[in-house]
Amino acid sequence: MTVQNMISRTLGRKPGYHHTEQLLDGVTGDPVIIPPLNGQPVTCSMIITGVSGKFQTTTSTDALVAAGTAVWEDWPEGTVTVNTDDRLLSPVTAVRGVSVSGVVDINIVM
Repeated sequence: MTVQNMISRTLGRKPGYHHTEQLLDGVTGDPVIIPPLNGQPVTCSMIITGVSGKFQTTTSTDALVAAGTAVWEDWPEGTVTVNTDDRLLSPVTAVRGVSVSGVVDINIVM
């Protein structure tokens, strides 16, 4: 299993992290490891160019994520059919996008 790290970028006035990916019909994206920054919310955006998609998050360890044995939960929005943004306030170790049907573009920003 491929595990991706977020790209460090300067967003506005302070440094941040960003990940963008396009998922084809029925594809579950590779996990994106969230840097361990205390109290930093994670914003997830799903751009629906197909039919539906969702994010999944985990609090499993990095080792379990890399081994493909992490426990994943759907984000609070569930499966969405329109462009949707949400902020994850709970600490998570990784996020991944899921194209339920059609093509979806995902953005994860810290």
